[in-house]
Amino acid sequence: MRPIFAALIAFMLAAPAAVADGPPQDGDPAAWCEANSDACATWCESNPEAEICQEPECD
Repeated sequence: MRPIFAALIAFMLAAPAAVADGPPQDGDPAAWCEANSDACATWCESNPEAEICQEPECD
């Protein structure tokens, strides 16, 4: 039972780091934000100056 909890905690700690990367450098940021709205909003909180964060869809 404990390995399950350890794996869950490890996943929860690693997930924000993966999400915080933001839109791909060589991809379409608007498409990324549309597909990952929660991650986009979280990323835009730390990067309000980014062009994609000026779009109303990312608010």
